[in-house]
Formats: sequence, C-alpha cells, structure tokens
Amino acid sequence: MSDYTDYDHAGLKISVLKEREGVRVSWRGVSDTRDPSLILWPFLSELVGQLKGATVVLDFRDFEYMNSATVSPLIRFVKELDGVGAKSTLLFDVAQQWQRVNAQCMRSIARTLNDVTVP
Repeated sequence: MSDYTDYDHAGLKISVLKEREGVRVSWRGVSDTRDPSLILWPFLSELVGQLKGATVVLDFRDFEYMNSATVSPLIRFVKELDGVGAKSTLLFDVAQQWQRVNAQCMRSIARTLNDVTVP
C-alpha cells in the first residue's frame, strides 16, 4: 500500500510510488483542461509537503499531451519541490517533439534551481 494519494481527473493520471531510491511521480494521459491549476494545484501542493527532502523522479515519458495551461503549475511544482529540499530528476521522451520542447524549457529553469536535473 502506498503512503501517497494518486491523481485522476479529466484524462490526467498522476501516480506516486515509493521506490528504493526515492519517490517516482509518473504523469500519464492528457492534460488539456482550460485551467488545470484549479484541480491540479491542491494535489501538487499537498505532494510538495510530503516530498520534503526526498529524492524524486518526475516521469513524463508516458504523458501523451499537455496544453500550455499545464506548464505553469508544472513549473511551480518543480520550483516548490526545490524549495523544500527535494532532489528532483525530470524524465521526458525527447523522441516526441512536444516533450522535447518541454524538456528544453525545464532544463533552462533547472539551471536557476538547486537540486533539479533534466538529463
């Protein structure tokens, strides 16, 4: 049984799984609602508190699509994880053009943070 709650709303599924080396947060499905922050941010905000000081892998490789409105809460989530001392690695499927663009964006942002890497 997981210590974490998963997220499932409007086609977006986020699973949170404790692993030997830390916690994996896997994003699947699609996020194309007009304002995903309304429902998504309360979940992500609670997760930030639970992941304080943890080693975290944010895995987007099976994420099918996200609209531009999803980028803002995602960036906020990554910044807040960094702010609570989580060591985060973001994984993208760079063979998919839209994920490659987001990976490049997140690499730029990661350079301004303490413990965020985007291989």
